[in-house]
Amino acid sequence: MQPFPLTITTDAADGVTTLRLVGEIDLSSAHLMVDSIDDAVEAGATIVVLDFAGVTFVNSTGLGAMVAATKRLRADGGDLILRQFRGIPASALATTGLDRFFTIES
Repeated sequence: MQPFPLTITTDAADGVTTLRLVGEIDLSSAHLMVDSIDDAVEAGATIVVLDFAGVTFVNSTGLGAMVAATKRLRADGGDLILRQFRGIPASALATTGLDRFFTIES
C-alpha cells in the first residue's frame, strides 16, 4: 500500500512544468495536486502539464481542482494541459462538457 494515495514528481524547463501523477486523485489527495500546481506557478511556470499515465482514479473533487487551476492559469495567459488523461471515461467528460474546456493531449 502506498503511504499516500498520490505521488507527484516534477520536471520544469522554459516556463513549462510537468507534474507526473501516480495514484488516485480524490478528496484526500486533490490538495497535493493543487499545491504542486501552485508551487509550479510561483516558480514561474505559465504552462502546467499534468501527466496522468500513472493515475488510476479521478473523482469530482479532482476535476473541480483541475477546473479551478485551469481558470487561474488561463487568466494569466497560461494553460493547464492534461496528458494521457484516463482517470475518467471520455464519455463522462463529454457529458459534462469538460472535454471542450480542458486542453487534453493523448
